[in-house]
Amino acid sequence: MMNNTRERSDAIQTAARALLEARAVDITKQVDIAALVPALVEQTQCHADTAKRHIAKAVRRARGEAAATWGGARPGSGRRKIEQE
Repeated sequence: MMNNTRERSDAIQTAARALLEARAVDITKQVDIAALVPALVEQTQCHADTAKRHIAKAVRRARGEAAATWGGARPGSGRRKIEQE
């Protein structure tokens, strides 16, 4: 089992992007991720679930969709302010 590090994750993501380019996948339409998973698993020796996540992320990045981020404002959350009389 490989160690899960940022470098390994970046390497898998780079391989996923290269796979999309090598297979000339049309990202404007729905992408058949399941067909691409075995190639990425063989190339990077990662788990199939990991391959699915990285391929989906590579497709979203290629489309220019915003990546999910942590933090930021959440309207309506937190404690309400108690007004002083």
